[in-house]
Amino acid sequence: MVDKLYQLKWEYNHTLNRYYNGCNYIEEHSEEADKYLPVVLELLGKINNLLEKIQKKQLISEAEILGGFELC
Repeated sequence: MVDKLYQLKWEYNHTLNRYYNGCNYIEEHSEEADKYLPVVLELLGKINNLLEKIQKKQLISEAEILGGFELC
């Protein structure tokens, strides 16, 4: 069974990537911002929730918050 912390980190990395992609899309297609902004904000909420869960198990650096976790 995969470690719970590993699962949280994997989900964080995946969600962070989707969030960055969404931000880039909105930046490039500002005319569609109203349509996609709620999705991006939902991803941000999920990111914050995952960070809280991970922080209960270990300290997190700013680099990990912004760039994700290195998974072995």
